[in-house]
Amino acid sequence: MNKLIRFLDRNSVTKSAKLPLIHTTAAHNIENIVDTQNIQASLCDVYKTDRLNYFFVGRPAYKGYSGSETAQYWELPCCFIFDFDVVENPKRIYPFDSGAFANTKYPHYINCLKREQFEISGLDGAVSKLIGAFFGNTRSYFKMESKDRIDFEREFSLTAFDAEIKALHRLSKHDSTKGFDDRRFTIEMQKEGDLNLTVHRPLAVIAPAIYFDDPVFRNHVQNVWGAQPIGYKTHQLSINAYYGEIYTHVEYFLEQMGVI
Repeated sequence: MNKLIRFLDRNSVTKSAKLPLIHTTAAHNIENIVDTQNIQASLCDVYKTDRLNYFFVGRPAYKGYSGSETAQYWELPCCFIFDFDVVENPKRIYPFDSGAFANTKYPHYINCLKREQFEISGLDGAVSKLIGAFFGNTRSYFKMESKDRIDFEREFSLTAFDAEIKALHRLSKHDSTKGFDDRRFTIEMQKEGDLNLTVHRPLAVIAPAIYFDDPVFRNHVQNVWGAQPIGYKTHQLSINAYYGEIYTHVEYFLEQMGVI
């Protein structure tokens, strides 16, 4: 039992509600996803032998290519929003982007610790307990508004031997954008293998609006997948300029679901 599981297991943590899972990919992958009816897994740079799909809990936090030049619509993010239980047996769950941790993009105060101490897939209700412990509720988690440090340490009677827990809480408060961003405390869930969309249908699909101008694709999203199509307008902007708008769409969708 690692340090984070032990912390979540030993304390009387009030579980949060469940948030949907969000898978983000480049929009040019939409055609293949529709044709195959699968979100296909790929070999991972960090876990070399695993074919994985990555999901983030409640936030569209994945960032792919991020150049500064004007982006074409097919380069832009497309988000698939799923019910939380779509990943029945997660391969791994981390409270942050494990790739950023592996590439030492986080501050030394947490990167000096062992990544394995933060993997929580072995704990029942781990995600709800994690959100409840560090944020209190799902809306605070979505807004990245973690509990006050002093209150947090007092609530759970943390000692000098709880370095991993203190480091994780500090990471949630870290306001520097150099080298890392909202992925610093967005819960990552890994699924081994492809996700079959004929079995696990999305709740919503967020993509550049031009895709939903195609009646065949729009019909597929609405009537084959039973999902809500959510389009966003494109401009002469870099990819980074779109993340805020996507967050706004996700926030509104989660509010309509009543989960934040």
